Amino acid sequence: MTLNRFTIHLLHDVNEPDDALDPDRPHQVLELPQGSGLSGRFYYSARPARPPAWVTFMDSVTGVRPPELVSSSASGVLVVENSGRFFALTFGYGRGLLDASKVQQGFGLRVALNRIDARQLRSLDTKTFEDIVVSTSIQSSKSAQLPTFGVDVSRDILRAATGEPTDDRLGKRVSGSDAIVLNIQIDAQHLPDLLTELLTAYQEDSYKSDFGWIDDLTQVREKRLVDLLDEQLATQLSVGDTTTTHLAMPDVVDWEDVDAFRITGTRGATYEDLDLDLYLDTLATTADITTQLLRSRNVHVRYTRSPHDWAKGWTLYQCLVSEQRFDGNLYVLINGSWFRVAETLVEQVDEYTTSIPVCSMMLPNSKQGESEREYNVTLASASDDLLLLDAKIRRPGGAASGIEMCDLLSKSGRIIHVKRKARSATLSHLFAQGSVSARTFLEDGAFRDGVRDAIEKLALVDEHDWLEVIPARGATPTAADYTVAYLVIAPSSKSGTDWLPFFSKLNLMQHAREIRRMGFGVELARVSVSS
Repeated sequence: MTLNRFTIHLLHDVNEPDDALDPDRPHQVLELPQGSGLSGRFYYSARPARPPAWVTFMDSVTGVRPPELVSSSASGVLVVENSGRFFALTFGYGRGLLDASKVQQGFGLRVALNRIDARQLRSLDTKTFEDIVVSTSIQSSKSAQLPTFGVDVSRDILRAATGEPTDDRLGKRVSGSDAIVLNIQIDAQHLPDLLTELLTAYQEDSYKSDFGWIDDLTQVREKRLVDLLDEQLATQLSVGDTTTTHLAMPDVVDWEDVDAFRITGTRGATYEDLDLDLYLDTLATTADITTQLLRSRNVHVRYTRSPHDWAKGWTLYQCLVSEQRFDGNLYVLINGSWFRVAETLVEQVDEYTTSIPVCSMMLPNSKQGESEREYNVTLASASDDLLLLDAKIRRPGGAASGIEMCDLLSKSGRIIHVKRKARSATLSHLFAQGSVSARTFLEDGAFRDGVRDAIEKLALVDEHDWLEVIPARGATPTAADYTVAYLVIAPSSKSGTDWLPFFSKLNLMQHAREIRRMGFGVELARVSVSS
């Protein structure tokens, strides 16, 4: 029997096979014969063969076009009912024929985690949700356990996993995300048994013994709660409030091949990147924004390899990343699904971040529209204790890229990093800069020599005092003598650290822990903005 690759999706809100299809994608239908033993339909489409985009360039090089340089694509979807649920088996580009809103999020991942041997992992895909989405795919050269992949269980969200199953009936390797991917030998007669097994695996919770941390985010399945969260989000966007929401691509893409984006309903406007504020500015009015509109608008991508085609990627709703407080709980919208953040995680993050001391320096307000550089100059000129080192990057020994020591350095040993928090900006770079520069300063003598060189060039007075802060060549700094201070320019009336989005606070906690483990102190302060 031939080994076949199967990509299987679990569907929801489907009463008959046709409900699973995207009504905007043309396709043809084949009824399944009664003798097949399957209840469902097969849908397919094919694009005519035509030359790929790069052939035009080669025409100018070679002067001839071989007639066989053409390509075509085919899409197939088998929708079947089994065990009271509908499943979709996609072939070729068949995923594009499905209505994305009918695909059960995380089905394949849950099946994979319940069937993979935790000691035999091959790859993990994670997403870190802060002010932006960071997607990471980690592979090992041979099967390994979870610690090998360096996953931070307190901040990384697992999106896909591949490994060797404990049951060889599922093949030698299983991959799961929204769909489950199997390479097995099976005929149509035994397909119902396979689907029943996959549904059983999806409903189990044996994954908790090794992957229980993924429940820090629990998917919201109550339709009424989802509707209330959607309504709250749509209301915010209708008045242009994007303080807790932004756009991000749900899947990893080859950015080198991405040319532009387009969102339906914007009269053909194109975007170099997905920017929520820019999208709202493109609309004639935001007052008409509703959940239905967000779910019906589609995001299309134009790739450089196909400059004349706009590929349908996702719905606008799937591209929204949002944090919403509702009824005392924190919810996040990720890849078109709402998740409730575990109260224990929220409490842990809030407790830790509020324990970070507030920087005791006298900090002038930042002016409206003032750049980070301009504020740093103002801050340095207001105190004899501060030296401006903004953008003075030194390359430590063996490093592939430069590392910035800090924006400002105080004679008392404060290593100060400044960032303006804008709706389209991220604080992840700020928090990472603090921990990276602290570690480099502690461990790399050449880096410290570079900082001393910068001080000698910049310090017109009191040069000796500044050089006292940075140990001379051959001397080792004592981490306890220094404090990493984060200054965030942000207009807000919220108290404590509530002016920070939850995932930014989570990121801050991780870097602050690392800095403290090295022996440094950590401080945080919000710089107000005046008109």
